[in-house]
Amino acid sequence: MAFFVIGLGIILAQKLYNKFLYNSSQANLTAVERTWINYREDVLEVCKESDIAPEYLLALIALECSGVKEIPSRFESHVFVKLQDVRSGTMPNFESITTHDIQSSSDDALKNLASSWGPFQLMGYQCFYLDIKLKDLRGQKAIYYGTKWIENAYGKSLTKKRYKDAFHLHNTGKPYPKFGPPRTHSRRYVPNGLKLMKEFKAMLAHENSQPE
Repeated sequence: MAFFVIGLGIILAQKLYNKFLYNSSQANLTAVERTWINYREDVLEVCKESDIAPEYLLALIALECSGVKEIPSRFESHVFVKLQDVRSGTMPNFESITTHDIQSSSDDALKNLASSWGPFQLMGYQCFYLDIKLKDLRGQKAIYYGTKWIENAYGKSLTKKRYKDAFHLHNTGKPYPKFGPPRTHSRRYVPNGLKLMKEFKAMLAHENSQPE
């Protein structure tokens, strides 16, 4: 038994050490470099079945999670309060989520629904629209399901190449204002996204121009 415990401890220590080495090796990389290394293959794969430009998805990932693989969730307390109100029946619905959908959910479950997850930082409650488990928003198919959500939520803007609207829609749920400043959490969110798109587009073009 003692040997088993020691062996298990060694395995866990090795995993933690490998994780430390991985994180350390990427610590000095830019968000563009990390996104390219960690997500390029998954994005290109999902774009084979999508009309969304891969440079948009890559730029969005760089904006939302800086291209890291170990992505912490972001809790939104105001969303949590609204979900509590829906669960109790004092609020009829929130983002089309009804009391029936979450009446048996614990506070911990609601906190997960009120947090953003994965490389696109989608709110947990979006799993209802995709008919998936919340864990799928941050799992191995996070890029696939995230892209599906993007297509459903504002795919028309991307088809028309209205990227200014698309970035604003992703962050706020509304197109870029016709008048006044953007409503994003940072005024630089949209311009930074457009700049990142150009960088990734150039990188993809350079990659495609290389002989096999």
